[in-house]
Amino acid sequence: MLIERLEEYFQREERVRVRDYFYVTEVAKCPRQIFYSAKGFPRPPLDGQTARKLAVGDAAHQRIVQALYGMGIVVAAEAPIPPNPLFHGRADVIVSLEGKNYVVEIKTVHPYNFEQMVAAPRRDHYLQLQLYLHYFDIPQGVILAENKANQELREFVVGRDDEEIRRVLSTFERLRRIIFLEGRLPPPPDKSDWEYDQCRYCPYVEFCREELVAPPGAKEESVPAYGEDLRQSEGEPPGLFDGLV
Repeated sequence: MLIERLEEYFQREERVRVRDYFYVTEVAKCPRQIFYSAKGFPRPPLDGQTARKLAVGDAAHQRIVQALYGMGIVVAAEAPIPPNPLFHGRADVIVSLEGKNYVVEIKTVHPYNFEQMVAAPRRDHYLQLQLYLHYFDIPQGVILAENKANQELREFVVGRDDEEIRRVLSTFERLRRIIFLEGRLPPPPDKSDWEYDQCRYCPYVEFCREELVAPPGAKEESVPAYGEDLRQSEGEPPGLFDGLV
């Protein structure tokens, strides 16, 4: 009686937006998923259960940020990174501790993944934080993870890794050329370095199988096919299409 009504209440259409930039949260995503998202391909509606999971994460974020404000250590919250041609994004919170600023990324994590995060944070969380450290020019940050099951907290203090940042920026400079300037569909990635099977949760998997380059119903532009020429053009570094972006 109520479940059906609640499912209908929480489900919502996913917003589609054509863009010519990347989100910081896409730093470890499949380049093809990035392509389809940026090109405005349609996504299925968000089901009620998934929407509620996202709401739990939002509530945890607000609760923790409110506590940090209560401690009097917040410098900024939801801080947008400076304008640049590659990335858009907002850092969760910047705090000041003992005279030093830290970018804090707040993550709610599934219990299984939380238990795997003992010695090190998740790779995608780490790379996101590295980009925030770069754009805010802050030498250190914290990944603060909360277990969704029992609200246990775990933190990782992370220093800025300039070599990793250069690799990521170089990768996305080339991906920007391929997707936004040339309109090419990136080749299928090497999945060996993925932390989880992104295809299983990807809303664009059917478009990917058909290798579409324009949304259904839109006029397809004539673009070169992907291939080895993309890997070798302009001295592409290893890793652009092989594994983690």
